[in-house]
Amino acid sequence: MLREGRARRAQGEDVVIGFVETYDRPRTVEAVSTLEVVPRLRVAYRGTTLEEMDLDAVLARRPEVALVDELAHTNAPGVRHAKRWQDVDELRDAGIDVITTVNVQHVESVKDLVESITGIPVRETVPDRVLDTADEIHFVDIAPEALRKRMRHGNIYAPDKIDAALHNFFRPGNLGALREIALRLVAQAMGGQRGAVEPSPEDVLVAVSGSDSSETLIRRGARLARRTHGLCTVLVVARPGAEPSRERLRGVAEQVGASFLVRAGTGVARAVTQTARELMARHVVIGESRPPSALGRWRATLADTVIEEMPDVHVHVLSRFEQRPEKPPAGEQVRPQPDELLRRLHSAGGRRGMLRIHLGYARGCGTTIAMLDEARRRASRGTDVVVAAVDTHGRGPCTAALEGLEILGGRRALGDSGGRLDVDALLARNPQVVCIDDLAGVDTGAVPLSDVLERILAAGITVIATVHLTDLASTVETMGGMLGFGPDHRRLDDSVLQLAGEMELVDVTPAALTERLRRGEIVPPARMARALQTEFRPQVLAALREMAFRVIAEHTDRQLVAYMRERSIEQPWEARPRVLAAVAPRPGMERLIRAAAALAGRVDAEFKVATVRTRPRSEEEKSLLGGYAALTHQLGGEFVTLYGRSKAQALAGYARENLVTELVVTRGRPHRWTRHSALRAIIRMLKDVDIHVLAADEA
Repeated sequence: MLREGRARRAQGEDVVIGFVETYDRPRTVEAVSTLEVVPRLRVAYRGTTLEEMDLDAVLARRPEVALVDELAHTNAPGVRHAKRWQDVDELRDAGIDVITTVNVQHVESVKDLVESITGIPVRETVPDRVLDTADEIHFVDIAPEALRKRMRHGNIYAPDKIDAALHNFFRPGNLGALREIALRLVAQAMGGQRGAVEPSPEDVLVAVSGSDSSETLIRRGARLARRTHGLCTVLVVARPGAEPSRERLRGVAEQVGASFLVRAGTGVARAVTQTARELMARHVVIGESRPPSALGRWRATLADTVIEEMPDVHVHVLSRFEQRPEKPPAGEQVRPQPDELLRRLHSAGGRRGMLRIHLGYARGCGTTIAMLDEARRRASRGTDVVVAAVDTHGRGPCTAALEGLEILGGRRALGDSGGRLDVDALLARNPQVVCIDDLAGVDTGAVPLSDVLERILAAGITVIATVHLTDLASTVETMGGMLGFGPDHRRLDDSVLQLAGEMELVDVTPAALTERLRRGEIVPPARMARALQTEFRPQVLAALREMAFRVIAEHTDRQLVAYMRERSIEQPWEARPRVLAAVAPRPGMERLIRAAAALAGRVDAEFKVATVRTRPRSEEEKSLLGGYAALTHQLGGEFVTLYGRSKAQALAGYARENLVTELVVTRGRPHRWTRHSALRAIIRMLKDVDIHVLAADEA
């Protein structure tokens, strides 16, 4: 934020700091000292003095741009607004541009996810509508281990707080999950902003009782409504003698942008179905918190009634009660995950260097400078760092970023080799860390860098490299024509990304990138017009940026799953949705598979289809399942066959082992005595998993 403020001031804009909390961090204090600061408002409170942003003083100063830190901050009592985001709203209403900061854990709709993952309460939040109205969102990315290193070096907390932070909120799993939630949240927002084609809006009704799980249900329903671009309504059925905490629930609904209804009556199921019909809701979200008693097993539950009476509605049931499924038989072989297999192979080969990639979604994002900045930081701490390949393209910022760094063969070597890597010279020099710009390039022998990368890593040398999304083979294949690329455009195989131990996104908004282009910082003036018509068109930049977010999110997800498996964490973390569809060996399951695949595609989820074999299959059943497996693979999913005496046990066990967040099933044929017995059993066994019963027209 401060860097952007300085850049805007250098371009002639009137910039002031409305409020920045430095926490006595030296680099932050230094950055603040270079900008004009509006004096703070001092507020007396309980015998002490608190400092807040002086909103009236900023309004009176009337700058073009105000820098306001910590958007979710709660103001001291007596200040005009309770929350800082309300101060920001007033500044914007006055015509002042605001650059502000917020961390993902403070976004209201994901508060429950953050608390369930970290185990730490979130006290302050920002309503989602505040982010929805932002003109630009700039994502500040950092790999979890890099953030932990920053913590160890004393760049975040005071020395006496470092160990506690590293073992609590700053655990690798916490940071990985928060990073993935943030990446997918921003990617989803960008998809809407760039006008991506979406299905028709689907409204959501969330029925809550006022129990401890009600807030979680509301936020789940709000996230479901956001991904379907529909409206979310929260329903409370007020029964005589029971008074749920309506104002608390109303406040949560307001924060996530949902409407709030209260209906009086004793029949909860009737109120839910009637309200859903009145609102023409496409989805109904309900909870199931207690296991039925012996007598209750013969009675219809809320889920039973809604499923039976509303065949045209998707029903989502989330259980808060957990009954552990049986463990698979002892001695059953489990195939290792691909990432685990790679880790074993690498560890068997002795010390191996790590690959760190700075990823940009287009030329001019600043990946080269980000790589060289990291090299200088490492060198300043005593690490043996050498720059082996970099092409500054004659740009001043890149040339300046090389100052103080050792260049393999000296600066003259960069010109002699055209910035290409001399692999033999690098291995002879044998540094701890090497910087290699643009992995889509070739070495001095015209060998692709991707082919020599393994040699360098095997020698124990850590590689810091840059990659442009537009050079990846998958991007060239899908968007090459829009980017104006010819058939000879170089392609970097996507498998290179699998080698990366850490990846970071170097993000810049499309508007800022276009401005760099117009200033002549990316391509020569003669090529500017063509660039603006091809790869730098606003729609193309927006699509590329969204793709880059998803690439980093996929990388983060692979590491997060490995972390969870190492620690035997079985409760699903909704950092990335994981959709599992359950099919039976009977005709007509194609629609279920397609519906589940469409759902997974909409939220960028992992997609699997499972069938449970409880007895030998007939030839007709085998043929049906073979067709379902082929369709699943065609739609980008994985088809698995499970074995067991109980379908519910097998599905619940597999869902838990694979961290499934949404189990998609069809409506079974309820027996007059047992009703939906298998569905009931699955609901009881899978805590916090969305049991999604498809509407009949999609199943």
